[in-house]
Amino acid sequence: MPFKVLVLLIYFITSFDVIAQVSGDNKFHDYVNSLKRDKKIKGSLLSIKLVNCATGASIFEYQPDLRMIPASIQKVVTTGMGLVSLGRDYTFKTLLYYDGEISADSVLNGNLYVVGGGDPSLGAKDFLESGTDAVFSQITEKLKNAGLTVIKGKIFVDDSYFNGEYRTGESVNASWEWEDIGSYYGSGVHGLNFFENTFTAKIVCTEASGINLRMEYPYTEVIMPEVVSDIVVIHKDSLPEIFSFSSPASDSYLIRGKIPASGKEISLNCALQNPAVAFEFWLRNYLISNNISVYDTDSLSGVERHLIAEIESPPLSKIAEYANYVSNNLFADAVFKNISKTINGTATFSASAETMIELLKNQKLNTQNIRIIDGSGLSRHNYVTANFMCDYLKMIKQQIPDFHNFLPSPGTNKSTLRNFMTNYSDKNRIFLKSGSMTGVLNYAGYIVNKKGETLCVTVMVNNFLCKTKDLRPQLERLIHLMSKL
Repeated sequence: MPFKVLVLLIYFITSFDVIAQVSGDNKFHDYVNSLKRDKKIKGSLLSIKLVNCATGASIFEYQPDLRMIPASIQKVVTTGMGLVSLGRDYTFKTLLYYDGEISADSVLNGNLYVVGGGDPSLGAKDFLESGTDAVFSQITEKLKNAGLTVIKGKIFVDDSYFNGEYRTGESVNASWEWEDIGSYYGSGVHGLNFFENTFTAKIVCTEASGINLRMEYPYTEVIMPEVVSDIVVIHKDSLPEIFSFSSPASDSYLIRGKIPASGKEISLNCALQNPAVAFEFWLRNYLISNNISVYDTDSLSGVERHLIAEIESPPLSKIAEYANYVSNNLFADAVFKNISKTINGTATFSASAETMIELLKNQKLNTQNIRIIDGSGLSRHNYVTANFMCDYLKMIKQQIPDFHNFLPSPGTNKSTLRNFMTNYSDKNRIFLKSGSMTGVLNYAGYIVNKKGETLCVTVMVNNFLCKTKDLRPQLERLIHLMSKL
């Protein structure tokens, strides 16, 4: 081969940065090339794969073997494997027991026990009909049906369901960042969860009276944590920047940041580190207000416990859908741990990760290039590849044909995609889970193209320096063009 021809051939091949493309769509191909040169992405890691879901044929791929931080697209793996291994009708169960005896006049001469089963929806504030009144009214009704109107002993809440080898439990993963575990989205998963393990701090500042901070439900003056305020007052026209810091099993919070002296109240959603304590307090109050007396007498304890009733969660299908639609970390990690608890009897994060890998291997998926640390994707130590994600999406669609409905379409109200692709007419043919954290923006799911074919799609960008909102429009257009292939 003449030297000039060889040089031209090498230039032609390398000018496309080894992009594999089957479709031959020039507009899409040109856009990907321009995307790689975009200053927002240049220097970052970009990985793309598009696969025909029915045949497995690769339609387009670019660097599909790169190990990438998945963020919340990890939930697609967790929820899908939960549905496969536990079943869509599976329910979490919270158990009510008593010891001692119930007399003929409806007095329990003993204690009441509430034993958590990891239900993430227990008293959840935004999920179906699982609010605090709903769960407390169920418990009250079941106690009255058992002929019980007076509890002479105490109420004990057992939240050890996920503890495993750790006496104090393992509500958060060791690799989660400190700035996350004090916030509502890093509250962790407990054997007994309550009110999504969150509370709200209300903060207001005026030039005249300074800073006023108060904790809202489920905290009260009776069970108020220790709060250290390290807030700097800034100009009234400035934007607030406030964070909550705490640690597992702690009753102390550091509220730090900057707040304008504008007189406008600011809400800060924080992690509730001891949900069992709050649950016991509010259950007691609810029972008393609904004509079940609680005496709190010491030293009343029987040897044997008797089951009164079970409180069941909504079916796993609803929990999985909610976890994906609103990207709820608690719901995802509860499913993640409960898979392992059910199959192998233990539910530490490491044991749950091992169980998940084995389940994926059983589905003939290649797991050599991935690492699973948690079920929510909050850890930056998770790694997946676009190859793995598309193989997984193809497999799970075969196992669960309607799995696309567990992912929101762009513009879906009360979902993380409510403001995504709002100006595109093809959004109803797209079903995606988003995943984002600082320097990470990913999408994984399904696209029904103009031919009516279902495509598995994974788009991941890691290590970018711009703001997420400035990169999102480029990925919106990329996914739009994919739907045209």
